[in-house]
Amino acid sequence: MGRLRVASYNVHSCIGIDRRFAPERIAEALLDIDADVVALQELGWHHRGLSNFDQFAYLEKMTGYHVIQGPTKLHNRAHYGNAILMREAAHTHQLMDLSWPLHIPRGCILAHTHWKGEPLVVINVHLGLTPWDRRRQLKQLVHEIQGHRNSHVVLMGDFNNWKPASMMFKPLSQLLPECTDQPTFHTRKAHAPLDRIYLSPGLHFDTVNVWRTAVTAKASDHLPIVADIRF
Repeated sequence: MGRLRVASYNVHSCIGIDRRFAPERIAEALLDIDADVVALQELGWHHRGLSNFDQFAYLEKMTGYHVIQGPTKLHNRAHYGNAILMREAAHTHQLMDLSWPLHIPRGCILAHTHWKGEPLVVINVHLGLTPWDRRRQLKQLVHEIQGHRNSHVVLMGDFNNWKPASMMFKPLSQLLPECTDQPTFHTRKAHAPLDRIYLSPGLHFDTVNVWRTAVTAKASDHLPIVADIRF
């Protein structure tokens, strides 16, 4: 029987609630969590963060993880988006564009690997701010997950939704029935479960924790959600 530690963390461009750019705090938090796989959202710089500072490369160097980049903004004025950090490198990965014209660019990363001999797909997503965006993006996501029925699936990310049981999420919940519901936002007084972890049938949560420490209480406006998964 295998156990896997995973975590999802919206790092707000490494800018804390004290408005200080401090990527070393995010690195310290990740080393403390000590997960096998981490999904990060809002990593990198655009209209905030230190321009031309490569946060993806920095975290790879400071933590020793293999980093899969999933930028949603990549040009001379931004290097920003999602990332999956893995203790063992993925076999393959793919990027999905969930963007819509004139809306905030959104994306999704799928990493294909094995855990204890079992095929595993890890997905990191950051959904849109409006119900219309999320409904359209969820439809794309569900269609993609349906193509991985022969693999275990762990879906993590910032879903920008306060109610995991809302009707909009029903098709997703039918595919991935186990889901966290602990509040992760806002860091000052967490009351909304924006950041969640979903599991496909055959996977189960052993433990789930919102990782509040002296470091994570300042490092971002979100708190990390951490789960130990049993196969």
